[in-house]
Amino acid sequence: MLSKNFTKFLKVSLVAGVTSFALLHTAIADEITVEEDQSYSAQTVDNKSLRERNENIDVARELVITKSAMDSLYKLPRLPQYTPIPLIEEAKGIAVLNGIPLNCKLLGEAEGMDNSDGKAAPSFEQIREGALNNLRNRTMDLVDSRDRIVLTPVKEAMTCELRSEDNQFDEKDCTTWTQIPNNGKILFYRIHANVFDCGAR
Repeated sequence: MLSKNFTKFLKVSLVAGVTSFALLHTAIADEITVEEDQSYSAQTVDNKSLRERNENIDVARELVITKSAMDSLYKLPRLPQYTPIPLIEEAKGIAVLNGIPLNCKLLGEAEGMDNSDGKAAPSFEQIREGALNNLRNRTMDLVDSRDRIVLTPVKEAMTCELRSEDNQFDEKDCTTWTQIPNNGKILFYRIHANVFDCGAR
């Protein structure tokens, strides 16, 4: 009798143990699954945040590059001030007349030129003054300083530089222009003149 009860007790204990082990295994498996799901979800959130952050950085970088490109397109660097070619002391005695001087001998023709390349835009009066000064300076190299020299301009020409929207530059003959456009400036001014010797001083 005792043997039968003991055998029954062992069966019941064995069934209870197997059941407890099965329940415990299931609970652990559920916990692992939940943790793995949480880990996967966190990783997904992290990847999404990282991707959005990188996209925002790329957009900001593009905006900065675009703004810099537009600024460089429409803003020219600050250029040094233009000043006319100075007149040398020896050439100050050379006169410039519009008409032909009387009792003078024609020696030939001379040219004077001034330019504003690489400098701020000059006015018409400034660059013409520079060209006349250059004309008188160069004439001194051709004549005797003891002679009375007279210059009579026969031709004047002006060249302008125009800047397009794509930052390209084009040269135009603007001798007859009455006004220089906002996107242009006077680049060269040339004066051709007859040189007359009017005797000793």
